[in-house]
Amino acid sequence: MDVAALAQTILSSRTAAAAQDAQVSVLKKVMDSQTDAAARLIDAMSLPLATDGPLGTNVNTYA
Repeated sequence: MDVAALAQTILSSRTAAAAQDAQVSVLKKVMDSQTDAAARLIDAMSLPLATDGPLGTNVNTYA
């Protein structure tokens, strides 16, 4: 194997590793933003419980 081919192999390996690192970084950012969006959606959906009135304040159970 000549020196030029070896240098080209090393350069392409480093380029591929850098591209993979960039892809992983973008993936982590996307997952973090989706986690935040899901948490905001769950917080927005939560409704307060009833504390007075005839509806929603009693639980009827039968054994």
